[in-house]
Amino acid sequence: MARYRGALSLGRPFFAAAAVARLGVAMSGLAVFWAVQGASGSFGRAGAATGAFAVAEALVGPQIARLVDRWGQRRVMPVTTALFAVAASLLIVACAGPWPAWSMVALAAVVGATVPAVGALSAARWRRVAARRDGDGTAGILTVALSLEGAVNDAAFLAGPVLVTTLGTVLAPWSGLALAVSLLVAGMTGLLLDSGSEPVPGGVSRGVLVDRRLLNRGFAALFAANLALGFFFGGIGVAITAFAFAHQAEALSGLVTAAAGAVSLVAGLIYGAVAPARPARVMLAAGLVLVAGCAMLSLTPAVAVMFAGYAVVGGCVALVLIPGSILLQRAAVPDVYTQAMTWINSASALGIAASAPLIGVVVERHGWSAGFLVLAALTACLPVTIAVLPGGGPVPPTPHRAD
Repeated sequence: MARYRGALSLGRPFFAAAAVARLGVAMSGLAVFWAVQGASGSFGRAGAATGAFAVAEALVGPQIARLVDRWGQRRVMPVTTALFAVAASLLIVACAGPWPAWSMVALAAVVGATVPAVGALSAARWRRVAARRDGDGTAGILTVALSLEGAVNDAAFLAGPVLVTTLGTVLAPWSGLALAVSLLVAGMTGLLLDSGSEPVPGGVSRGVLVDRRLLNRGFAALFAANLALGFFFGGIGVAITAFAFAHQAEALSGLVTAAAGAVSLVAGLIYGAVAPARPARVMLAAGLVLVAGCAMLSLTPAVAVMFAGYAVVGGCVALVLIPGSILLQRAAVPDVYTQAMTWINSASALGIAASAPLIGVVVERHGWSAGFLVLAALTACLPVTIAVLPGGGPVPPTPHRAD
């Protein structure tokens, strides 16, 4: 607890605001689906809108992050956040009125393109405030801080879908999107008002689409690892849902996923308290558990066993994400850190987009057990890429420029 109190003493103002905004992010994708499906009555159109949201976020997000690294958060993010709010508000109006289906898909793409990368913005601020501390404790502070970020992220993605579905059922299909916009705007306002933690702009970016300073072995391995983790994220929900349907327990599929998310949250907090010196080893071990666990879940005989088995497997997610964030400190200098984090998120999104339909086809044709086996094969890319990460020693203190 002393570790967490020390970290919060450095970043409490922006951390609290980022937590509010992160809940809005966790609601956004599903909220777009509910809004469009409720307006059109078509799951196909809602899926197209959600897909447009995800693809636009994955492709445009890193380019906005490049502008943030060059000009600073307070010069770029008010504009993009305002565009997000306007596009989302227009989408709500479109869903509440007789607008054509294509306009909903187009607006969903704009919403995805402009949704703030709250995690990257907050992590960059943690790196800034941690670097102000003298001595060799910087890496430890960052480990605790990023564990806090991971815990908040898990909590947001546990609560966000529940809020969207509850509001969409009780009030109106678009009400979840309205709350997501409100939370994002409020959280981003609080984040940007904390000027003392804002990273110093890094100047002109080098390169066209990807800054040349990110073209190194460490960043490439982390990008590939998060692409593989995206394979897991995209397919595991499909496989678990298929398992639940096969065992006449459809209503329990969400609870199985939520239980694993809760275990992952606790595992992340424990990681931050212990702060292992060699994050690559923890990441590799957790990746191996994900692969072996997916294969073993194909043999699950009952729903109760799935609860316990997936709690172990899903609980390892934080032990991949948090060490990966620590290792990114080595691979990306402060001048390009925001775009590095955003590219990592895009890698995961692309993995999700590729895996979800593939596992869906597999379970439809060959059953849920085959879905878990194919998912294990896809996720096997994760430990392979982690194994080639350069170095394995402790993360050094983060250098920083004078203000």
